[in-house]
Amino acid sequence: MKLTIPELAEAVDRSETFLRQHIHRNHLAVTRTGRRVYVDLDEAQRWAKERGITFRSPANVSSWINRLRDRSARITALVLKQPDGQVCNVFTLVRHRRKDGLGPWRPDPAGVWRTEQLDHGLHLCSFDAPWEICQSLVDGVLKTGILRIVDLEVQFALGPEPRHHWAYRDDRVTLEQLLRSPFARHSAQIREYWSFAKHPRQLWRNQLKAAFGASQSQLPRLGFPLHSRSDRVGNLMIAGAEDAITCDLSGPQNRSLTLSVEADDFEPGSFCGIVWASHCGDEVMRQQVEISPGEVSISLRSDVDSIGFSVFRVADGQCVDLMGQDLIMEVSLRLSAQIGPNMRLRNHKHQFKHDVNPFNQASTIRVQADRYSPELDRGVRQQRLDHLSHEREAALRAKGELVRFEPGKRNDAFAHLIAIIAADRDRNSPIYLADPYFMHSFRRPAKFPAEIKQLLDLFAATAGSPLLLLCGKCGGGGLPRWWSSAPKQIISHVRARAFTKQGEDKPAFHDRYLITPEREVLITNSISGWESDGVTFVKLPFGVYSTEAQRLWNMNLRSMTEAAWAEELS
Repeated sequence: MKLTIPELAEAVDRSETFLRQHIHRNHLAVTRTGRRVYVDLDEAQRWAKERGITFRSPANVSSWINRLRDRSARITALVLKQPDGQVCNVFTLVRHRRKDGLGPWRPDPAGVWRTEQLDHGLHLCSFDAPWEICQSLVDGVLKTGILRIVDLEVQFALGPEPRHHWAYRDDRVTLEQLLRSPFARHSAQIREYWSFAKHPRQLWRNQLKAAFGASQSQLPRLGFPLHSRSDRVGNLMIAGAEDAITCDLSGPQNRSLTLSVEADDFEPGSFCGIVWASHCGDEVMRQQVEISPGEVSISLRSDVDSIGFSVFRVADGQCVDLMGQDLIMEVSLRLSAQIGPNMRLRNHKHQFKHDVNPFNQASTIRVQADRYSPELDRGVRQQRLDHLSHEREAALRAKGELVRFEPGKRNDAFAHLIAIIAADRDRNSPIYLADPYFMHSFRRPAKFPAEIKQLLDLFAATAGSPLLLLCGKCGGGGLPRWWSSAPKQIISHVRARAFTKQGEDKPAFHDRYLITPEREVLITNSISGWESDGVTFVKLPFGVYSTEAQRLWNMNLRSMTEAAWAEELS
Protein backbone atom coordinates (compact mmCIF):
# COMPACT_ATOMS: atom_id res chain seq x y z
CA MET A 1 0.00 0.00 0.00
CA LYS A 2 1.27 3.47 -0.88
CA LEU A 3 0.58 6.65 1.07
CA THR A 4 0.58 10.21 -0.24
CA ILE A 5 2.43 12.87 1.74
CA PRO A 6 -0.83 14.36 3.19
CA GLU A 7 -1.98 10.84 4.18
CA LEU A 8 1.31 10.05 5.90
CA ALA A 9 1.28 13.44 7.63
CA GLU A 10 -2.11 12.63 9.14
CA ALA A 11 -1.00 9.06 10.04
CA VAL A 12 1.91 10.34 12.17
CA ASP A 13 0.36 13.73 13.10
CA ARG A 14 3.27 15.70 11.66
CA SER A 15 3.39 18.53 9.13
CA GLU A 16 3.99 17.91 5.44
CA THR A 17 7.06 20.15 5.64
CA PHE A 18 8.51 17.88 8.33
CA LEU A 19 8.09 14.86 6.06
CA ARG A 20 9.54 16.58 3.00
CA GLN A 21 12.65 17.52 5.03
CA HIS A 22 13.20 13.86 5.88
CA ILE A 23 12.65 12.89 2.25
CA HIS A 24 15.17 15.52 1.14
CA ARG A 25 17.74 14.09 3.62
CA ASN A 26 17.08 10.56 2.30
CA HIS A 27 15.76 9.42 5.66
CA LEU A 28 12.54 8.31 3.99
CA ALA A 29 12.40 6.54 0.63
CA VAL A 30 9.72 7.56 -1.83
CA THR A 31 8.41 6.66 -5.27
CA ARG A 32 7.28 9.23 -7.82
CA THR A 33 4.52 9.08 -10.42
CA GLY A 34 4.57 12.29 -12.40
CA ARG A 35 4.34 15.07 -9.86
CA ARG A 36 2.84 12.83 -7.16
CA VAL A 37 5.05 11.44 -4.38
CA TYR A 38 4.22 8.23 -2.51
CA VAL A 39 5.67 6.35 0.47
CA ASP A 40 5.26 2.58 0.85
CA LEU A 41 3.44 1.59 4.02
CA ASP A 42 6.28 -0.69 5.17
CA GLU A 43 8.82 2.10 4.62
CA ALA A 44 6.66 4.59 6.51
CA GLN A 45 6.29 2.23 9.49
CA ARG A 46 10.06 1.54 9.55
CA TRP A 47 10.88 5.26 9.45
CA ALA A 48 8.38 6.09 12.20
CA LYS A 49 9.61 3.28 14.46
CA GLU A 50 13.28 4.31 14.15
CA ARG A 51 12.43 7.85 15.25
CA GLY A 52 9.96 6.96 18.00
CA ILE A 53 7.07 8.58 16.12
CA THR A 54 3.63 7.19 16.93
CA PHE A 55 2.05 5.55 13.90
CA ARG A 56 -1.50 4.33 13.77
CA SER A 57 -1.91 0.70 14.78
CA PRO A 58 -0.81 -1.58 11.86
CA ALA A 59 -4.02 -3.56 12.24
CA ASN A 60 -6.03 -0.42 11.53
CA VAL A 61 -3.85 1.27 8.92
CA SER A 62 -5.50 -0.38 5.92
CA SER A 63 -9.06 0.46 6.99
CA TRP A 64 -7.99 3.95 8.04
CA ILE A 65 -6.33 4.67 4.70
CA ASN A 66 -9.37 3.38 2.84
CA ARG A 67 -11.62 5.66 4.90
CA LEU A 68 -9.29 8.60 4.27
CA ARG A 69 -9.37 8.03 0.52
CA ASP A 70 -13.09 7.37 0.38
CA ARG A 71 -13.94 10.97 1.18
CA SER A 72 -15.93 13.76 -0.40
CA ALA A 73 -14.65 17.31 -0.46
CA ARG A 74 -16.03 20.74 -1.16
CA ILE A 75 -14.03 23.78 -2.19
CA THR A 76 -15.74 27.12 -1.53
CA ALA A 77 -13.92 30.21 -2.76
CA LEU A 78 -14.81 33.88 -2.36
CA VAL A 79 -12.90 35.84 -5.01
CA LEU A 80 -12.79 39.48 -6.02
CA LYS A 81 -12.56 40.69 -9.61
CA GLN A 82 -10.85 44.08 -9.59
CA PRO A 83 -11.43 46.93 -12.07
CA ASP A 84 -8.17 46.07 -13.87
CA GLY A 85 -9.49 42.55 -14.56
CA GLN A 86 -7.27 40.73 -12.08
CA VAL A 87 -9.00 38.24 -9.77
CA CYS A 88 -7.65 37.75 -6.25
CA ASN A 89 -8.51 35.20 -3.60
CA VAL A 90 -10.48 36.65 -0.67
CA PHE A 91 -10.81 33.33 1.15
CA THR A 92 -10.88 29.67 0.12
CA LEU A 93 -12.11 26.85 2.33
CA VAL A 94 -11.61 23.17 1.48
CA ARG A 95 -13.70 20.77 3.59
CA HIS A 96 -13.49 16.99 3.37
CA ARG A 97 -15.42 14.24 5.17
CA ARG A 98 -16.42 10.60 4.81
CA LYS A 99 -18.77 9.95 1.92
CA ASP A 100 -21.12 8.05 4.19
CA GLY A 101 -21.00 10.68 6.92
CA LEU A 102 -23.49 13.40 7.59
CA GLY A 103 -22.66 16.65 5.85
CA PRO A 104 -23.99 19.66 3.95
CA TRP A 105 -23.47 18.10 0.52
CA ARG A 106 -24.24 14.91 -1.39
CA PRO A 107 -21.96 11.83 -1.24
CA ASP A 108 -21.81 11.66 -5.07
CA PRO A 109 -20.09 14.97 -6.00
CA ALA A 110 -20.41 16.19 -9.56
CA GLY A 111 -16.92 17.69 -9.96
CA VAL A 112 -18.23 20.85 -11.66
CA TRP A 113 -17.55 24.45 -10.63
CA ARG A 114 -20.57 26.59 -9.79
CA THR A 115 -20.12 30.36 -9.67
CA GLU A 116 -22.41 33.16 -8.56
CA GLN A 117 -21.70 36.85 -9.03
CA LEU A 118 -22.36 38.98 -5.96
CA ASP A 119 -22.03 42.73 -5.45
CA HIS A 120 -18.98 44.91 -6.11
CA GLY A 121 -16.97 42.35 -8.10
CA LEU A 122 -17.31 39.49 -5.61
CA HIS A 123 -17.86 35.94 -6.88
CA LEU A 124 -18.77 32.94 -4.74
CA CYS A 125 -17.56 29.68 -6.29
CA SER A 126 -18.01 26.09 -5.14
CA PHE A 127 -16.77 22.70 -6.31
CA ASP A 128 -17.76 19.25 -5.03
CA ALA A 129 -15.54 16.30 -5.94
CA PRO A 130 -13.72 13.30 -4.44
CA TRP A 131 -11.02 14.31 -2.02
CA GLU A 132 -8.17 13.22 -4.32
CA ILE A 133 -9.31 15.65 -7.06
CA CYS A 134 -9.62 18.57 -4.62
CA GLN A 135 -6.20 17.72 -3.18
CA SER A 136 -4.68 17.91 -6.66
CA LEU A 137 -6.23 21.37 -7.16
CA VAL A 138 -4.74 22.48 -3.84
CA ASP A 139 -1.34 21.14 -4.91
CA GLY A 140 -1.62 23.19 -8.11
CA VAL A 141 -2.40 26.36 -6.15
CA LEU A 142 0.60 25.80 -3.87
CA LYS A 143 2.89 25.29 -6.86
CA THR A 144 1.67 28.01 -9.25
CA GLY A 145 -0.30 30.44 -7.06
CA ILE A 146 -3.25 30.21 -9.47
CA LEU A 147 -6.63 28.44 -9.38
CA ARG A 148 -8.65 28.39 -12.61
CA ILE A 149 -12.40 28.56 -12.02
CA VAL A 150 -14.34 28.46 -15.31
CA ASP A 151 -13.30 31.81 -16.91
CA LEU A 152 -11.68 33.22 -13.76
CA GLU A 153 -7.94 32.94 -13.08
CA VAL A 154 -7.74 33.44 -9.32
CA GLN A 155 -4.41 34.59 -7.94
CA PHE A 156 -3.20 33.50 -4.49
CA ALA A 157 -0.38 34.98 -2.41
CA LEU A 158 0.32 32.21 0.13
CA GLY A 159 3.26 31.42 2.36
CA PRO A 160 4.96 28.06 1.66
CA GLU A 161 4.50 26.63 5.15
CA PRO A 162 1.07 25.56 6.45
CA ARG A 163 -0.03 26.11 10.02
CA HIS A 164 -1.72 23.14 11.74
CA HIS A 165 -4.38 23.66 14.38
CA TRP A 166 -7.80 22.41 15.49
CA ALA A 167 -11.30 23.84 15.36
CA TYR A 168 -13.87 22.51 17.80
CA ARG A 169 -17.65 22.70 18.04
CA ASP A 170 -17.70 24.63 21.30
CA ASP A 171 -20.75 26.95 21.35
CA ARG A 172 -20.29 28.64 24.72
CA VAL A 173 -20.66 32.43 24.50
CA THR A 174 -17.50 32.97 26.57
CA LEU A 175 -15.43 31.42 23.75
CA GLU A 176 -16.66 33.57 20.86
CA GLN A 177 -13.12 34.51 19.87
CA LEU A 178 -12.11 30.91 19.09
CA LEU A 179 -12.31 29.46 15.59
CA ARG A 180 -15.34 27.16 15.33
CA SER A 181 -15.44 23.92 13.38
CA PRO A 182 -17.07 24.27 9.94
CA PHE A 183 -18.83 20.94 10.57
CA ALA A 184 -22.01 20.79 12.67
CA ARG A 185 -21.39 17.33 14.14
CA HIS A 186 -17.60 17.04 14.09
CA SER A 187 -14.54 18.92 15.16
CA ALA A 188 -11.92 19.50 12.48
CA GLN A 189 -8.19 19.29 11.98
CA ILE A 190 -7.09 22.43 10.13
CA ARG A 191 -4.22 22.89 7.71
CA GLU A 192 -4.05 26.59 6.80
CA TYR A 193 -1.84 28.45 4.35
CA TRP A 194 -1.60 32.12 5.32
CA SER A 195 -1.50 35.22 3.17
CA PHE A 196 0.19 38.35 4.48
CA ALA A 197 -0.63 40.54 1.49
CA LYS A 198 -2.23 43.79 2.69
CA HIS A 199 -4.09 44.67 -0.51
CA PRO A 200 -6.78 41.91 -0.42
CA ARG A 201 -7.41 42.53 3.27
CA GLN A 202 -7.92 46.27 2.70
CA LEU A 203 -10.23 45.56 -0.25
CA TRP A 204 -12.32 43.23 1.91
CA ARG A 205 -12.61 45.73 4.74
CA ASN A 206 -13.73 48.36 2.24
CA GLN A 207 -16.41 45.91 1.06
CA LEU A 208 -17.65 45.49 4.64
CA LYS A 209 -17.98 49.25 5.01
CA ALA A 210 -19.94 49.45 1.77
CA ALA A 211 -22.82 47.28 3.10
CA PHE A 212 -22.93 45.22 -0.08
CA GLY A 213 -26.57 44.05 -0.27
CA ALA A 214 -26.91 40.62 -1.88
CA SER A 215 -23.48 39.48 -0.69
CA GLN A 216 -24.63 39.65 2.92
CA SER A 217 -27.21 36.91 2.50
CA GLN A 218 -24.92 34.66 0.42
CA LEU A 219 -21.80 34.80 2.59
CA PRO A 220 -22.93 32.05 5.03
CA ARG A 221 -22.51 29.64 2.12
CA LEU A 222 -18.78 30.28 2.33
CA GLY A 223 -18.77 28.14 5.49
CA PHE A 224 -16.55 30.56 7.40
CA PRO A 225 -17.43 33.81 9.26
CA LEU A 226 -15.08 36.01 7.24
CA HIS A 227 -17.04 39.17 8.14
CA SER A 228 -15.73 38.84 11.72
CA ARG A 229 -12.33 37.26 10.94
CA SER A 230 -10.69 39.64 8.49
CA ASP A 231 -7.28 38.40 9.72
CA ARG A 232 -7.93 35.32 7.51
CA VAL A 233 -8.45 37.25 4.27
CA GLY A 234 -6.35 35.77 1.45
CA ASN A 235 -5.87 32.42 3.21
CA LEU A 236 -6.39 28.87 1.98
CA MET A 237 -7.86 26.69 4.75
CA ILE A 238 -8.21 22.90 4.57
CA ALA A 239 -10.52 21.38 7.18
CA GLY A 240 -10.81 17.64 7.65
CA ALA A 241 -13.74 16.40 9.71
CA GLU A 242 -12.71 14.18 12.62
CA ASP A 243 -15.49 11.76 11.82
CA ALA A 244 -14.10 8.44 13.07
CA ILE A 245 -16.68 8.79 15.82
CA THR A 246 -19.69 11.06 16.35
CA CYS A 247 -20.60 12.15 19.88
CA ASP A 248 -23.51 14.15 21.25
CA LEU A 249 -24.41 15.15 24.80
CA SER A 250 -28.05 15.63 25.73
CA GLY A 251 -29.88 16.58 28.91
CA PRO A 252 -30.39 17.39 31.61
CA GLN A 253 -33.33 15.03 32.09
CA ASN A 254 -34.22 13.30 35.35
CA ARG A 255 -31.02 14.54 37.00
CA SER A 256 -28.73 13.01 34.36
CA LEU A 257 -26.84 13.71 31.12
CA THR A 258 -26.60 11.25 28.24
CA LEU A 259 -23.49 10.91 26.07
CA SER A 260 -24.32 9.18 22.76
CA VAL A 261 -21.53 7.68 20.63
CA GLU A 262 -21.93 6.57 17.01
CA ALA A 263 -18.97 4.91 15.29
CA ASP A 264 -17.72 2.03 13.22
CA ASP A 265 -15.94 -0.70 15.14
CA PHE A 266 -12.73 0.43 16.81
CA GLU A 267 -10.42 -1.17 19.31
CA PRO A 268 -11.67 -0.89 22.91
CA GLY A 269 -9.73 1.80 24.74
CA SER A 270 -8.87 3.76 21.58
CA PHE A 271 -10.70 6.83 22.90
CA CYS A 272 -11.46 8.29 26.32
CA GLY A 273 -13.74 11.14 27.26
CA ILE A 274 -14.54 13.73 29.91
CA VAL A 275 -18.02 15.14 30.56
CA TRP A 276 -18.57 18.29 32.62
CA ALA A 277 -21.41 20.50 33.81
CA SER A 278 -21.53 23.85 35.61
CA HIS A 279 -24.07 26.10 37.29
CA CYS A 280 -23.64 29.87 37.69
CA GLY A 281 -19.92 29.65 37.02
CA ASP A 282 -19.32 26.79 39.48
CA GLU A 283 -18.35 23.38 38.17
CA VAL A 284 -20.75 20.83 39.62
CA MET A 285 -19.55 17.75 37.74
CA ARG A 286 -16.45 16.64 35.78
CA GLN A 287 -16.23 12.93 35.12
CA GLN A 288 -14.13 10.63 32.93
CA VAL A 289 -16.19 8.22 30.85
CA GLU A 290 -15.48 5.26 28.61
CA ILE A 291 -16.00 5.94 24.92
CA SER A 292 -17.74 3.06 23.18
CA PRO A 293 -20.64 2.85 20.71
CA GLY A 294 -23.94 3.39 22.50
CA GLU A 295 -25.05 5.64 25.35
CA VAL A 296 -23.52 6.54 28.70
CA SER A 297 -25.63 8.12 31.47
CA ILE A 298 -24.02 10.52 33.96
CA SER A 299 -25.87 11.46 37.17
CA LEU A 300 -26.27 15.05 38.37
CA ARG A 301 -26.76 16.44 41.87
CA SER A 302 -27.49 20.05 40.95
CA ASP A 303 -29.25 22.23 38.44
CA VAL A 304 -26.90 23.05 35.52
CA ASP A 305 -26.76 25.83 32.94
CA SER A 306 -23.69 24.77 30.93
CA ILE A 307 -22.62 21.29 29.78
CA GLY A 308 -19.88 19.85 27.58
CA PHE A 309 -17.60 16.98 26.76
CA SER A 310 -14.20 16.27 25.21
CA VAL A 311 -12.94 13.14 23.48
CA PHE A 312 -9.25 12.16 23.35
CA ARG A 313 -7.34 9.71 21.18
CA VAL A 314 -5.48 7.47 23.62
CA ALA A 315 -2.59 6.70 21.24
CA ASP A 316 -1.25 10.25 21.28
CA GLY A 317 -3.51 12.13 23.72
CA GLN A 318 -4.89 14.44 21.03
CA CYS A 319 -8.32 15.98 21.70
CA VAL A 320 -10.35 15.06 18.60
CA ASP A 321 -13.72 16.48 19.62
CA LEU A 322 -14.88 19.11 22.09
CA MET A 323 -18.37 20.45 22.52
CA GLY A 324 -19.75 22.85 25.11
CA GLN A 325 -22.99 24.75 25.21
CA ASP A 326 -24.87 27.13 27.49
CA LEU A 327 -28.38 25.94 28.22
CA ILE A 328 -31.49 28.09 27.80
CA MET A 329 -33.10 27.94 31.23
CA GLU A 330 -36.37 29.67 30.42
CA VAL A 331 -38.23 30.89 27.32
CA SER A 332 -41.42 32.97 27.33
CA LEU A 333 -43.68 33.00 24.28
CA ARG A 334 -46.71 35.22 23.78
CA LEU A 335 -49.39 33.95 21.43
CA SER A 336 -52.48 35.80 20.28
CA ALA A 337 -55.40 34.28 18.41
CA GLN A 338 -58.34 35.84 16.59
CA ILE A 339 -61.54 34.22 17.80
CA GLY A 340 -64.26 36.72 16.90
CA PRO A 341 -65.90 37.81 13.64
CA ASN A 342 -64.12 40.29 11.43
CA MET A 343 -65.40 43.87 11.21
CA ARG A 344 -65.21 45.13 7.64
CA LEU A 345 -64.99 48.86 7.08
CA ARG A 346 -66.30 50.25 3.78
CA ASN A 347 -66.49 53.72 2.28
CA HIS A 348 -69.69 55.46 1.13
CA LYS A 349 -69.48 53.59 -2.19
CA HIS A 350 -69.42 50.28 -0.32
CA GLN A 351 -65.83 49.65 -1.41
CA PHE A 352 -63.77 47.53 0.96
CA LYS A 353 -61.19 49.59 2.91
CA HIS A 354 -60.05 47.69 6.00
CA ASP A 355 -60.53 44.44 7.94
CA VAL A 356 -60.45 44.52 11.76
CA ASN A 357 -60.85 41.81 14.37
CA PRO A 358 -61.89 43.53 17.62
CA PHE A 359 -61.97 40.35 19.69
CA ASN A 360 -58.41 39.35 20.53
CA GLN A 361 -57.30 37.08 23.31
CA ALA A 362 -53.70 36.69 24.34
CA SER A 363 -52.11 33.86 26.27
CA THR A 364 -48.60 33.37 27.58
CA ILE A 365 -46.79 30.04 27.47
CA ARG A 366 -43.65 29.54 29.53
CA VAL A 367 -41.19 26.82 28.59
CA GLN A 368 -38.84 26.02 31.45
CA ALA A 369 -35.90 23.66 31.91
CA ASP A 370 -35.95 21.02 34.66
CA ARG A 371 -35.37 22.50 38.11
CA TYR A 372 -34.50 20.16 40.90
CA SER A 373 -34.06 22.47 43.89
CA PRO A 374 -35.74 25.73 42.88
CA GLU A 375 -35.11 27.71 46.05
CA LEU A 376 -31.39 26.99 46.26
CA ASP A 377 -30.59 27.11 42.53
CA ARG A 378 -32.75 30.17 41.87
CA GLY A 379 -31.14 32.01 44.76
CA VAL A 380 -27.62 31.11 43.56
CA ARG A 381 -28.50 32.21 40.03
CA GLN A 382 -29.80 35.59 41.23
CA GLN A 383 -26.69 36.14 43.31
CA ARG A 384 -24.56 35.27 40.30
CA LEU A 385 -26.40 37.73 38.04
CA ASP A 386 -26.10 40.48 40.65
CA HIS A 387 -22.38 39.74 40.96
CA LEU A 388 -21.81 39.83 37.19
CA SER A 389 -23.69 43.11 36.90
CA HIS A 390 -21.64 44.65 39.72
CA GLU A 391 -18.32 43.33 38.34
CA ARG A 392 -18.97 44.55 34.80
CA GLU A 393 -20.04 47.98 35.97
CA ALA A 394 -17.03 48.17 38.28
CA ALA A 395 -14.70 47.26 35.41
CA LEU A 396 -16.23 49.96 33.21
CA ARG A 397 -16.00 52.48 36.03
CA ALA A 398 -12.34 51.62 36.61
CA LYS A 399 -11.61 52.39 32.95
CA GLY A 400 -13.71 55.55 33.07
CA GLU A 401 -16.14 54.19 30.50
CA LEU A 402 -19.27 54.25 32.67
CA VAL A 403 -20.31 56.61 35.46
CA ARG A 404 -23.80 56.44 36.97
CA PHE A 405 -25.53 59.11 39.10
CA GLU A 406 -28.65 58.26 41.04
CA PRO A 407 -31.69 60.59 41.32
CA GLY A 408 -30.95 63.62 43.47
CA LYS A 409 -27.32 63.82 42.29
CA ARG A 410 -27.78 66.42 39.54
CA ASN A 411 -25.01 68.64 40.93
CA ASP A 412 -22.51 65.77 40.92
CA ALA A 413 -23.56 64.75 37.41
CA PHE A 414 -23.12 68.28 36.09
CA ALA A 415 -19.71 68.53 37.74
CA HIS A 416 -18.72 65.28 35.99
CA LEU A 417 -19.88 66.67 32.64
CA ILE A 418 -17.85 69.83 33.16
CA ALA A 419 -14.78 67.78 34.15
CA ILE A 420 -14.96 65.75 30.92
CA ILE A 421 -15.23 68.85 28.75
CA ALA A 422 -12.48 70.73 30.61
CA ALA A 423 -10.10 67.77 30.28
CA ASP A 424 -10.71 67.25 26.56
CA ARG A 425 -11.13 70.74 25.15
CA ASP A 426 -9.04 71.69 22.16
CA ARG A 427 -9.14 75.29 20.97
CA ASN A 428 -9.10 74.17 17.33
CA SER A 429 -11.89 71.57 17.49
CA PRO A 430 -15.55 72.07 18.36
CA ILE A 431 -17.36 70.34 21.20
CA TYR A 432 -20.86 69.03 20.46
CA LEU A 433 -23.46 68.66 23.20
CA ALA A 434 -26.74 67.18 21.95
CA ASP A 435 -29.90 67.12 24.08
CA PRO A 436 -33.34 67.59 22.46
CA TYR A 437 -34.73 69.06 25.72
CA PHE A 438 -31.63 71.03 26.69
CA MET A 439 -33.41 74.37 27.13
CA HIS A 440 -36.07 73.00 29.51
CA SER A 441 -33.74 73.22 32.50
CA PHE A 442 -32.69 76.80 31.83
CA ARG A 443 -35.91 78.72 31.21
CA ARG A 444 -36.20 79.76 34.83
CA PRO A 445 -36.42 83.42 35.88
CA ALA A 446 -33.17 85.32 35.81
CA LYS A 447 -31.01 86.24 38.82
CA PHE A 448 -28.87 83.19 38.20
CA PRO A 449 -30.45 80.28 40.07
CA ALA A 450 -28.34 77.16 40.70
CA GLU A 451 -29.17 75.56 37.35
CA ILE A 452 -28.11 78.64 35.37
CA LYS A 453 -24.89 78.93 37.39
CA GLN A 454 -24.07 75.34 36.44
CA LEU A 455 -24.55 76.19 32.79
CA LEU A 456 -22.30 79.23 33.05
CA ASP A 457 -19.64 77.06 34.72
CA LEU A 458 -19.92 74.75 31.70
CA PHE A 459 -19.46 77.67 29.32
CA ALA A 460 -16.48 78.95 31.28
CA ALA A 461 -14.81 75.51 31.13
CA THR A 462 -14.94 75.63 27.33
CA ALA A 463 -14.00 79.27 26.88
CA GLY A 464 -11.96 79.71 23.72
CA SER A 465 -13.21 76.45 22.14
CA PRO A 466 -16.33 76.31 19.96
CA LEU A 467 -19.22 74.82 21.97
CA LEU A 468 -22.07 73.76 19.70
CA LEU A 469 -25.40 72.95 21.38
CA LEU A 470 -27.87 70.78 19.47
CA CYS A 471 -31.37 70.89 20.90
CA GLY A 472 -35.02 70.73 19.96
CA LYS A 473 -37.23 73.80 19.85
CA CYS A 474 -39.37 72.60 22.72
CA GLY A 475 -40.67 74.64 25.62
CA GLY A 476 -41.21 77.76 23.52
CA GLY A 477 -39.07 80.59 22.17
CA GLY A 478 -35.40 80.84 21.39
CA LEU A 479 -32.66 81.45 23.95
CA PRO A 480 -33.76 82.24 27.54
CA ARG A 481 -33.92 85.93 28.49
CA TRP A 482 -30.99 85.78 30.91
CA TRP A 483 -28.70 84.57 28.09
CA SER A 484 -28.23 88.06 26.63
CA SER A 485 -27.13 89.49 29.98
CA ALA A 486 -24.48 86.82 30.66
CA PRO A 487 -20.82 87.93 30.47
CA LYS A 488 -19.69 88.01 26.84
CA GLN A 489 -16.29 86.49 27.59
CA ILE A 490 -18.07 83.40 28.95
CA ILE A 491 -20.77 83.01 26.33
CA SER A 492 -19.32 84.36 23.08
CA HIS A 493 -17.97 80.96 21.92
CA VAL A 494 -21.32 79.18 22.43
CA ARG A 495 -23.83 78.60 19.64
CA ALA A 496 -27.16 76.83 19.88
CA ARG A 497 -29.34 75.41 17.11
CA ALA A 498 -32.76 73.79 17.24
CA PHE A 499 -33.59 70.84 14.98
CA THR A 500 -37.24 69.95 14.59
CA LYS A 501 -39.23 67.76 12.23
CA GLN A 502 -40.46 69.59 9.16
CA GLY A 503 -43.88 71.10 9.92
CA GLU A 504 -43.85 69.94 13.56
CA ASP A 505 -42.62 71.28 16.88
CA LYS A 506 -40.93 67.99 17.79
CA PRO A 507 -37.19 67.31 18.04
CA ALA A 508 -35.62 65.84 14.89
CA PHE A 509 -33.24 63.66 16.90
CA HIS A 510 -33.55 61.60 20.06
CA ASP A 511 -30.19 60.57 21.55
CA ARG A 512 -28.24 62.62 24.07
CA TYR A 513 -24.48 62.69 23.66
CA LEU A 514 -21.27 64.67 24.10
CA ILE A 515 -18.48 64.76 21.52
CA THR A 516 -15.10 66.19 22.46
CA PRO A 517 -11.85 65.97 20.46
CA GLU A 518 -10.86 63.00 22.63
CA ARG A 519 -14.01 60.94 23.14
CA GLU A 520 -17.71 60.37 22.60
CA VAL A 521 -20.04 59.92 25.57
CA LEU A 522 -23.62 58.68 25.52
CA ILE A 523 -25.82 60.52 28.04
CA THR A 524 -28.84 58.43 28.99
CA ASN A 525 -31.16 61.25 30.09
CA SER A 526 -31.85 64.90 29.33
CA ILE A 527 -30.39 67.41 31.75
CA SER A 528 -33.92 68.40 32.76
CA GLY A 529 -34.43 64.87 34.19
CA TRP A 530 -31.16 64.36 36.03
CA GLU A 531 -32.54 65.44 39.40
CA SER A 532 -35.63 63.23 39.32
CA ASP A 533 -34.43 60.22 37.29
CA GLY A 534 -30.63 60.18 37.43
CA VAL A 535 -28.24 59.80 34.52
CA THR A 536 -25.49 57.49 33.24
CA PHE A 537 -22.49 58.53 31.14
CA VAL A 538 -21.17 55.77 28.84
CA LYS A 539 -17.97 56.15 26.82
CA LEU A 540 -18.38 55.01 23.22
CA PRO A 541 -15.93 54.13 20.43
CA PHE A 542 -15.05 57.33 18.61
CA GLY A 543 -17.13 57.88 15.49
CA VAL A 544 -20.51 56.58 16.67
CA TYR A 545 -22.26 59.97 16.84
CA SER A 546 -19.78 62.26 15.08
CA THR A 547 -21.39 61.78 11.69
CA GLU A 548 -24.87 62.56 13.03
CA ALA A 549 -23.69 65.67 14.88
CA GLN A 550 -21.86 67.06 11.85
CA ARG A 551 -24.75 66.24 9.52
CA LEU A 552 -27.25 68.09 11.72
CA TRP A 553 -25.02 71.09 12.31
CA ASN A 554 -24.21 71.46 8.61
CA MET A 555 -27.86 71.58 7.50
CA ASN A 556 -28.99 74.69 5.70
CA LEU A 557 -30.86 76.92 8.13
CA ARG A 558 -34.59 77.45 7.60
CA SER A 559 -34.63 75.25 4.49
CA MET A 560 -37.82 73.42 3.59
CA THR A 561 -35.88 70.88 1.51
CA GLU A 562 -33.71 69.55 4.33
CA ALA A 563 -34.61 66.43 6.30
CA ALA A 564 -35.24 68.62 9.36
CA TRP A 565 -35.98 72.27 10.13
CA ALA A 566 -32.77 73.84 11.44
CA GLU A 567 -32.76 77.19 13.17
CA GLU A 568 -30.11 79.22 14.95
CA LEU A 569 -31.31 80.21 18.43
CA SER A 570 -30.74 83.82 19.36
